Amino acid sequence: MKLRRFNSDGIHEFRKFLEKCRSHPNTEVPVGLLEHRLFTEIVTPEIQIAAEPFKLKGDAARYLNPVLKPLLAAEVEKDAGLWTWLTLLFFDSVCPFQDDKRIVKNDYRYIFEPNNVRHVYRHLLFISWRVLQLAPFHNRLFLKSRLSTYDSVTIDIMKRLYLTRIPCIFEVLDRLYWDESKGRPRRGITGSIASAGDLTHRFPLRIRQLEMTYDLMSLTADQLIELLGDEFSFARPRSQTPLEAEAR
Repeated sequence: MKLRRFNSDGIHEFRKFLEKCRSHPNTEVPVGLLEHRLFTEIVTPEIQIAAEPFKLKGDAARYLNPVLKPLLAAEVEKDAGLWTWLTLLFFDSVCPFQDDKRIVKNDYRYIFEPNNVRHVYRHLLFISWRVLQLAPFHNRLFLKSRLSTYDSVTIDIMKRLYLTRIPCIFEVLDRLYWDESKGRPRRGITGSIASAGDLTHRFPLRIRQLEMTYDLMSLTADQLIELLGDEFSFARPRSQTPLEAEAR
């Protein structure tokens, strides 16, 4: 079908469905809204899209990245109607059946709120696409989790724009916090209690300290890791090339 976006009435209808689905988990997904002439408009330039099934955030990101490429990224980042419509299109992946029912969480997981600084990075589909835009290579910390769930690593980093703007930051994070032996993020790197070298508390604080003295925008991953100090000495000892990272 053709890619569309919801207007304000369409977003309202989708919100009503989410509310109903919380009370009645077997409520049928209102796929008729996807091409409803009163609630949607066709995106221009016209783009064809299909309701592909996704398991991981990376699956969704790698599908949507080329599909949305004809559009201006700056406009895509602010398009509430587009991302909310996409969520309905992929609702079975974003909010799958579990034990013969759906568990619908907070609206902001499904209804995109680009002007809400607390919610914008919590939209499941948008943040998956956004991570791949920012980190085309070193992204496995963020994109190997299930599309239907939150992960604290993504939230802790994406809510801090000063981190995502540092060119080498995603390689640094990958080398610090990915457990090669287990094939997943290191344990204990997020949480409410600070610990040595953790991602939630110590890493952002150390970056804030360093940016007072150094131009972090010009550093390589090796240089920034060296500046972090002994607390972060568990980082992998060498840089990966983009091709190595992409192969993962």
